[in-house]
Amino acid sequence: MKWPEIVEAAAEWRSLPARYASAWRVNIALWTLVFALAAGLPLGLLVGWGWGGLAAAAVVAIGAWRFIRAGRWVRSFGYALREEDLLIRKGLWRREFAAIPYGRMQSVTVEAGPLNRLWGLADVSLVTASIQSDAKLPGLLEADAAALRDRLITLGESQATPM
Repeated sequence: MKWPEIVEAAAEWRSLPARYASAWRVNIALWTLVFALAAGLPLGLLVGWGWGGLAAAAVVAIGAWRFIRAGRWVRSFGYALREEDLLIRKGLWRREFAAIPYGRMQSVTVEAGPLNRLWGLADVSLVTASIQSDAKLPGLLEADAAALRDRLITLGESQATPM
């Protein structure tokens, strides 16, 4: 067994709610529209509408690809609370796996933008004592995000490294 498989077998993984994929798709569609207009209109006015249409079509194609992959990306994301640390896995092409010790956590915040609030979702952000291990758990249900924040704060205080 490889090391991620050993850890995955020993941990109870939680995934993001399915509605996060829907919220993410709406976000992708809105930004695709904005970028398609931003790419197509100026190019169409300055160079020609054929080039503007081509640029807008390229942006829409990339947006469509991201729209289709959103569900799979959400399903690839998971987190697990263990005795000593928080595990986070994510990624489709470039898989990432992080173990964040509770004692290294410096702050835990819950944030929700307007689109997330509309769907009843929130993001949990962690800042640690390390330069590279700031982590984010996106798209949790608001109640789950608040409960997770409180749990992480409690675990972090109980396992904090003395200064």
